[in-house]
This record gives sequence, structure tokens and C-alpha cells, in this order.
Amino acid sequence: MSDGTDQDRLLEHNYDGIQEYDNPLPRWWLALFWITIVFSAFYVLYFHFGQGKLAVEAYNEDMIAYYELQAQQLLALGEIKESTLLDLMEDDAMMAGGQALYVSKCTQCHGENGQGNIGPNLTDDYWLHGGKLTDIYHTVTEGVPTKGMLAWKNQLGPAEILSVSAYVGSLRGSNPPDAKAAQGKLEPYDAEATLAAEAAEDAGDTEEQNEAGPDDTDPGPQTEDQG
Repeated sequence: MSDGTDQDRLLEHNYDGIQEYDNPLPRWWLALFWITIVFSAFYVLYFHFGQGKLAVEAYNEDMIAYYELQAQQLLALGEIKESTLLDLMEDDAMMAGGQALYVSKCTQCHGENGQGNIGPNLTDDYWLHGGKLTDIYHTVTEGVPTKGMLAWKNQLGPAEILSVSAYVGSLRGSNPPDAKAAQGKLEPYDAEATLAAEAAEDAGDTEEQNEAGPDDTDPGPQTEDQG
């Protein structure tokens, strides 16, 4: 390398006719290089081992907050339907949130992969309290006090319950190793048939409302007696 008095001295070697100067890198470039190294160490410690949130985690939390509001609106309209939970199973952010909740709240009883532990196996077609997604949602919401399962409605928000219920539904058929023996009633899940039954029920409710007609109890506007 040059001693600082011999700038722009060409080195003897060349590559495909290309030669290079023997000049040191600019001091500002070297300073920036070392700053990025120091910064990266703090970045890794804070975001990967500390309290910092990665972009994906922050996005998932924002989506959970959004669905929290949406879930409250759905609950205000009436009961949660099978189609609602099936739609959530197609939402990556909701499923990621549901998985995080499952890992933090459910693995102790049901195993990391839903294979069962103290609680039953969640990956087969045998269910103690119903195998439809709405059954799972009800079980998570109300709990099973006689079996030691908490009513999570007292600790989780509506969107969190929806997301973890949808995630549990997604575990069905995953066949993890060391799965616990089947418990409960065999209830194979057919999403299309379940949705068809739900649609028929909704259509029946609408037809009943139409047949009932308008409320005839209203006597209409009253006029003052002219007598």
C-alpha cells in the first residue's frame, strides 16, 4: 500500500485488463463502516433478544388490533359463524397471532404441536366438546371448568379468541409425532358441508322472518277526537 505520498499508483497485477490503484479507503467510508458494525450489534441484541419488535411482529399486532375492533362489531351483530372462522384461517396475520397465543397459553396442556398433554389431542377427528370451528370457539370462550380449562373470555379479547380458535382448527390432520390417544366422539370435519348447512339455516331464518310479515301491532297515527 502507498505511504500517502504516492497516490494513484497502479498495482502491478490486472484482471482481464483492469488495474487498480493502491489508495486507502476514504476516512468517512471507514468511519461509516465501523458505525454500522457497532449499530448492528445493538440492533441484534434489542430486536432479537430484547424487547424490540420486528416489523412482522409489529404488523401482526396491528392486525390483531384491527380484528379486535372487527370482532367486537361481529359480536354486536350476533353469534360467530363457521364461515367467519374459516375466513380467518386464510389470513396469515391472524394465524400468526393465533399461533403466538397458542404457544403462550395452550402448549402446557395441549402440547407444542397440538399433540395433547394434560389436555386432549387437537390434531385428530375426535372431540370431547364438538369438532366444528364454532364448537372450538365456544370451548375456548367459555372454558371447561370441570376439566380445569379456563374460560379465556376473561383474559383474551374477542379477536384473540377468534384467532386462537381458528389456529386450533388448522391443527386438525397435522399428525404430529407422539400424539396422544384419541378421546371423545369421532367428528370428521367437512368444511363444504358445514358451510352448506349454515347457509341453509340462514336462508330458513330469513324465510321465517319474511313469512312473519311486518309488525301489525302498531295502530298507526292517532287523530284527536272531534266530538
